[in-house]
Order: sequence, then structure tokens, then C-alpha cells
Amino acid sequence: MAITKHRGIKIQGIVNVIPELSEDNLKLTIIDENERQKLVNHTGIRYRRISKLPVKNLFSRGIKEAMEITGWTIDDIDILICVTQTTELSIPSVACQLHGDFNFNQQTICYDINSGCSGYVYGLHTIASLLSTINSKNPRALLCCGDVSTHLLSSDDTSTQPIFSDAISVTAIEFNQNDDTITARFNLETIGKGQSAIYTEINAQNKKIMKLNGIDVFAYSVKYVPQNIKALIETAQTPDELPENYIFHQANKLINDAIVRKLNLNIDRVPQTLSLYGNTASASIPITLCTCLNEIKNWVLLSGFGVGFSVASALIKLPDFVPHKTIEI
Repeated sequence: MAITKHRGIKIQGIVNVIPELSEDNLKLTIIDENERQKLVNHTGIRYRRISKLPVKNLFSRGIKEAMEITGWTIDDIDILICVTQTTELSIPSVACQLHGDFNFNQQTICYDINSGCSGYVYGLHTIASLLSTINSKNPRALLCCGDVSTHLLSSDDTSTQPIFSDAISVTAIEFNQNDDTITARFNLETIGKGQSAIYTEINAQNKKIMKLNGIDVFAYSVKYVPQNIKALIETAQTPDELPENYIFHQANKLINDAIVRKLNLNIDRVPQTLSLYGNTASASIPITLCTCLNEIKNWVLLSGFGVGFSVASALIKLPDFVPHKTIEI
């Protein structure tokens, strides 16, 4: 069990970039008209966002906005990491492309992580680990997360088409070498036998498409996510470290409600954004976090789960104020 703790790590800003174009599941023609409302009730997803732009373009807009709300400059950034599974090009990495576009400093650590719905938490852990090793008073990082998942969907696949949506998020993270208090705890796990729950294949038209085994995704999520969260919460050393709010990856309503019941949580402490945005992969946690960020004091629990099968949870201590912005383009 990979449980780690980190000192002096702080989230200093979050920008979410969401496509304005949306599709309504109540008008989804591949589903029988009489079944559409049942689908929305079952998944919790009414609208899905569709991007005509590649993921790099969305990341680029997010970086510009993140610089604005934090007051940072490109020269302030020591680490740039992009978590995505929907790059246009296999090489070079999206992070390296953005490095060139923005003219980041040559010393900036820069690479991609191929990860899905647990990717935001994995990305936070990676950056927290790296920042503490940099020989600088207050090193800073940008974490770009998200996918244009609709680019992988088959238009007639009733298991994926009503679920997945496009969006990205950019999170600004800073390390304070003078802060010796624990500000983050992580529990990262992989259940590789679940690799066939969500995967891609090449179809007859030579297009890469996503495939989803909904029964397996539900079974793995309900079995392993509560275990992962409970093990992490047990590491909290004081009552002050216990979270009041739980931000889950927005998989679908059926899965998330089952996890809430298994953990015996107050549903009012578990915000959802499924109805408006659908399943936005690794961007779903920061998007949902920003809907209640002003109300959260001290510690929050974040939990991502999906492709892999991968589960990752984090206990994060938030600053008193985190500038944030959600924009539609």
C-alpha cells in the first residue's frame, strides 16, 4: 500500500476550461426515447461537453488563465506536468509542446503522464514529490489534467457515448521549504487485473475507440475505492485532519452513490457535477472541487478511480483562500 505524506505543499490556484458546446442525453438518438430519462436518472448525466479543439489548446488556455489568477510568470515555473490520454501526437509530449509555445525556462522539469480518472491525484503526488527535491526557496509547478474523451468515442456505442465528456484543469502548486507541517497525504493503488474494464481498440474504420465494461467498472469501484479511502483516513494524526468534504471522480451517479453509502457519508458533503458536465476524466475532481472551494476549510479528501484499474486518494490541507476560475470556451 503506497501511503505517503508531504510537508509544505500548497495548492495556490485552479483554472478549469470547459467547452461551451454541449449535448443533451435527453435528445440522444442512439437511445430509445422512452429510455432516455431512465439513463439520466441512472447515470446522473444530463449534459456532456464536446471540444472541437485538441487537448493541447485547452491546456494552453488554462495555463494563461492560471498565470493571471496567481500572478505568477512563466519564469516562476519549475515543473510542468500534463496528465492526459488523448494527445494528438504520440511524440513529442504535450508538456514539451507547451514548453515551446510558452517559452518556459530551460530548467523546467517537463513531461506527460498517461493516466485517466485517477490522474489528478497521481499528478498532485508526482508534483509534491518533485517540488520537495528542488533547491529553491519556493519552487512552483503547474499540473495540467484532462482529456478530450469524446474524440475516442464511437457514435453508436450506448455504453460510452452518454457518459464521457471533454474538459481540462490547470492547478498551480507551490512548496514552502520553511513549512514543516504535513499538508498532504496520499494513498495510491493499482489493481491491474481490472485493465479490461476500460480500454481502447482499433475498429474496422482504423479509428482508436474507447470500450467500457460497465459491470466491471462498478464492481472494482465499489470494492476498492472505499478500502483505499478508509486506509488513508486512518493515517490522519489529529481530528483536525479529518475531511468534512469528499470530492470524488465523477464516474456516474450509480457508482458514486454506492461509494457514499459504503463509507456512510453525508451526501451533502459529497458534491456532484455530473448533470452539467458528465464524466470529464482526470479533470472531474478539480472541476467539482471548485464548486465548493470557498466553503472548504482545512482538509479535503480527493479520490480518483478508473482506467487501469487505478485508485488514488489524497488528504489535502487547503490554504484559507485558493483563487479559482471555471471558464467555458
